[in-house]
This record gives sequence, C-alpha cells and structure tokens, in this order.
Amino acid sequence: MRILFFSSIFPRPYRPNLGIYCFHLCNALAAGGHDVRVVSPRSWLERPRPLDDSLPDPLPGLRELQVDYPGYFYTPGVLRTAYGAFMWASVGKQLKRAIADFRPDSVVSYWAHPDGQTAVRAAGEAGVPSAVMVGGSDVLLLARKAGGRRAKIMSVLRAADAVIAVSNHMRDQLVEYGTPAEKVHVVYRGVDGKLFSPGDKAAARARLGVPAEGKVLVAIGNLVPVKGLDVLLNAAGQLRGRGVQFRLYLVGEGASRGALEAQAASLGLTDVVTFVGAVAQRHLPDWYRAADLTVLSSHSEGIPNVLRESMACGTPFVATRVGGIHEIADDPANRLVSPADPAALADAIATSLASPSALLPNAAHASTWADSAQRVVDVMRPLISSVRRGAAATLPATALAPEPELEGAKPS
Repeated sequence: MRILFFSSIFPRPYRPNLGIYCFHLCNALAAGGHDVRVVSPRSWLERPRPLDDSLPDPLPGLRELQVDYPGYFYTPGVLRTAYGAFMWASVGKQLKRAIADFRPDSVVSYWAHPDGQTAVRAAGEAGVPSAVMVGGSDVLLLARKAGGRRAKIMSVLRAADAVIAVSNHMRDQLVEYGTPAEKVHVVYRGVDGKLFSPGDKAAARARLGVPAEGKVLVAIGNLVPVKGLDVLLNAAGQLRGRGVQFRLYLVGEGASRGALEAQAASLGLTDVVTFVGAVAQRHLPDWYRAADLTVLSSHSEGIPNVLRESMACGTPFVATRVGGIHEIADDPANRLVSPADPAALADAIATSLASPSALLPNAAHASTWADSAQRVVDVMRPLISSVRRGAAATLPATALAPEPELEGAKPS
C-alpha cells in the first residue's frame, strides 16, 4: 500500500519530539512493507536550525523517511476559521504535486483543522480515499463550543472517507457531534516495547543525577496550559505543607515555563521542583524508571502515551479523569482524580507514595506501533478497494478485457 501522510505536527531534525507519535506510525508502516511519503507543512514562524553532525542523531530513522517540509502562512491567534484556506493557499500545489508524483493509494492526515481540511481536499481532487486522525484537543477542545471552528472541523470529518480516533471516548464524542458512527475507527497509539521496559531504579537515578534516596515524581509533556501543571504545582505546595517528602521533575518545554517557574518560586518549591527541559525520547525510559510515580494533571487528553510508556517501564500513575484515560487506568496501582482540583491531586499522590504497589503483569495496555500501523491499513484497505471497483465500473467494457496477444509472441 502506498500512503501519503500529511500533518504539520511531525518531527523535524531540529524538533525531534514534535508529533513523534506520527513518526512512529509512519516508521511502522514503512517497516511493514508499505511505501510512505510525508508532507509536513512548516509554519512561517519556525526558524530551522542547522544540525551538528558531531552529535548523535536526535531521532534515528527520520532521515530514512521521505519527508517534505513546505512553508505555510497563517495569522497567529486570529482568523482561525480561515486557517484551512491559508494552508491550502500555501502548500496546496506542493501537496498535489506530491500526490501526482507518488501516486498514493490513500492520504492519511493528523489533526482535523487545518491539516485534515487540506489533506481531504487534495485527496478528493486526486480521487483517492482519505482518513483524518484526530489527536484530542482538535476535537475535545476546539470542537467543544459551537461556532465557526467547530463547523470547519465537523465539515472536514464528514468529508473524509474515514476518521481515526485514539480512544473509545473520543469516538463517542465524535459520534455525539454528528460524525457517522460507521466511519469512525479506534486506533490506539503504540508503545515501543524495546525502548520502554522496566529497569533498575537506582541505576536510572544515577544516570540522570537524581538523588538515590527519597520519593520522586515525574511529569512528562509540553509545558502548556492544557497540561494543568499549575494545578500540579499547587498540589505540590499542599504536599509540602503536609510534610510529605518528595522531588518533582518536570520533563518538557513550552510557552508556560516562565510562569510555572515563577509559581514554583512563589510557593517555595524551588528546592524540590526541577525543570528538566526537553528530553529526547530515547532518554525518557530512565525518567519513568527513576520515578516512584508519574503524574499527569491535564484538563484534556485523548489517551496520552506518557501513561502507557510509564506503565511499560513499571511505574504507576496518578492522572486526571479526562478523555480516554479511564480506558487504561484499571490497574489498582493507578489513581484518577478530577481535573483542576489540587487538593484531590495531592491526596492521590500522598496515598500512592505512602502505600506503593506494583503494577499487575500486562498492565501497560501496550499495543505496539506495528499493531497501530496494521490497524490503519485495515481501515484503509476496504476504502481503497471500493474506489478501485468504482473506477473500474466507469471504464468501457473493452478497457476491462485483456489485451490480445500478438500472433507468435512469447511471454518474456
């Protein structure tokens, strides 16, 4: 199968963690024998940085994929309903040219708007089936309120031949919004079991420079408002006030870092809260292994892979009861709390630290990326067959007949 993947949320050599799940899916599709080409629009605000070839490859395998990064223009923070038009005007010609050159059997995109709108339009013009993968916030936040952006998103999902959700909760939400149930498919993201696996806690702490003694909490993700890290810091302040001993490591980078550092200082937490910054994925397993508990305080999620990766490394979690997290939280060692509730979050963390328990065997719900890739292929295959049958039905009968062999000709 030949698949063209389109999304602005895809790793760049200088931003290897951006949409890394999209990379893993495409990589798994390629490893499964499928031809994959990626077109990933790059915002005009991005400033590509040259790589230092003397340093390790930030994302092994990225250079083996054929990826184009055309630039696109949009108006930050305003005219959001026009983002699809901006993206089409910016990269539509390049995308159509890539489709003409690559001749894909299908076009798969990630993020409903504007990425999905652009991909579905290009696929429709080329006469190939399309699928839009929704990531979470594009449906759970952007489409929650009635208005122009929601109308755009829902029109994209109606126009796509298939919609791929990352959780049952998201599938149900899409159907509630009016997406036909028969076109919505659930494909869980994969976990790299070779990378994320249990390991020695003391050795992991030593490699990271984390103190060998004491309780360690880790929160991994972008430092942005939807992750609710201000709630986590308030919970940490309450834990400190109760006399609970811990260290908290925030692994990630983002626009909220300055505000969060100021909040940690105002709460008197600078000696127990460490802002680690962005970490390459290959180094994440040690952070899970070093921790007694992974904490996720988000206001909205699909099924975040950080929790599944944490469990794959043997570390339980405390997380907010949002999105599809409840679908993977059935192990007694994991705890769920209401979002935006620092007291409840502090209570759950304190209880887990005071009474630690190991995860049950096979608790990680860890389908592999190969599993995810095969599921995407299973979604697309009948759509491709249907398009081919429709195309064949429109041809004249003579076009369907085999060409007569020339007299005396022999097969070569």
